[in-house]
Amino acid sequence: MSGIRGLSICFAAALAAGCGSSRLVLPDGPGTPYPEFARLFDAVVSECRAVRSVETMIALSGRGGGAGLRGRIRAGLAAPGSMRLEGLAPFGAPAFYLVASPAGATLWLTREARVVTGVPATDLFASLTGIRFGPDDLRAVLTGCLVPDPRPTGGRRYGDWVAVDLAGGAVAWLRRIDGGHHLVAGTRDDLTIEYGEFQRRLPRRVRVRSDTAGDDRGAEPLTDLTARLSQVNLNVAPVPGAFSLAVPPDVEPATLEELRGAGPLEVPVDPT
Repeated sequence: MSGIRGLSICFAAALAAGCGSSRLVLPDGPGTPYPEFARLFDAVVSECRAVRSVETMIALSGRGGGAGLRGRIRAGLAAPGSMRLEGLAPFGAPAFYLVASPAGATLWLTREARVVTGVPATDLFASLTGIRFGPDDLRAVLTGCLVPDPRPTGGRRYGDWVAVDLAGGAVAWLRRIDGGHHLVAGTRDDLTIEYGEFQRRLPRRVRVRSDTAGDDRGAEPLTDLTARLSQVNLNVAPVPGAFSLAVPPDVEPATLEELRGAGPLEVPVDPT
């Protein structure tokens, strides 16, 4: 699968990263107890909690798993556990389709004429981006909830910041912007996620970072992806068959090991 690294990919959910942009520094230390954490958190995430489906275009840039990624993706995500990602090429048909539902997942690399089936959607998404998100994780991250079904368990205050611990180990960082609090950052699964450009409490810019292992000298992170979302439609019923895929019979099967051997896909720019 030597041609995989040259594949054009585009996501329809916007992750636009800035490897060269400044790193958000979160408060440190124990903070002070904040008894109103649950009330504040529930108010902040009320909009994203209500999102059961999202359709969007994603402008993606940065690095994923050490490889350069840049392009556009058409994305559709719905509960429970469903997604459709189409990597938009500069011309012609999409360069890949990644489709998943509770029944299973399929990755069709159209230019390689290869297809991967019988593999969890989380592993297929990681093969493209270096990030282990399943469909519900991706929907929660892109809409600003950080994790599916976020449940607050504790809170601390750091000046104008409030840190809210969530069930499962994630931490949401809230900050006052334009008179109201927003979830502007969070940590989960060894990732730091930053949010910006809010519209009705929902972000239009999402940055995902992971630090390099064993290096405290300021090396570039293994993953630093920014997604910028546009053409966002929420809670629109998916068209029938949106989360299934009819692959031509002449497409050859591939394995997850072959994808992992090629590494995350490098994405040329789609100028449109």
